[in-house]
Amino acid sequence: MLLLSLHLCMIARAQKTTVWIVRHAEKDTAFINRQDPDLTAMGLQRALDLAAYLHNENIVKVFSTDTKRTKQTAKHIKAPLEMYNPKNLTGLLDLITQQANGKSVLIVGHSNTVLETVEALGGKRPVTLLTDDDYDYLFKVVLADGKPAMVRSFHFGQYHRGGTATMK
Repeated sequence: MLLLSLHLCMIARAQKTTVWIVRHAEKDTAFINRQDPDLTAMGLQRALDLAAYLHNENIVKVFSTDTKRTKQTAKHIKAPLEMYNPKNLTGLLDLITQQANGKSVLIVGHSNTVLETVEALGGKRPVTLLTDDDYDYLFKVVLADGKPAMVRSFHFGQYHRGGTATMK
């Protein structure tokens, strides 16, 4: 019995956790001083494209900042939504470890938090910078005990300034 318990613990530790990280889709900038804008029609389509792209990834939890645009981006992912504070990325990593170890999650953030989140998870920035015009990047961070985080970049939806035809 003891050997079986130890074996199951080793299997649980060896599991990989997949963290998908995306910036919210295109936001309405018509009212430049608006604090919490909705997505544009293009952004709403990108949110649908994101859900289609991740359809077979078995996302068990979505973490979003508490803004309309991030929640609207995550809306079509069929998993429970939980708010997180992008200023407390250590707390977010703890939530992922507690609630989704060995599973797949999605984090929806902002141009000034996405790359910082990749780094907080132990990964290297796959691109130098995300600007306000970059909406089509999707990052995959694979976490496995005792191994460095593996980071890959993907493109989804309509190509935007940040994406290239070589990203898939």
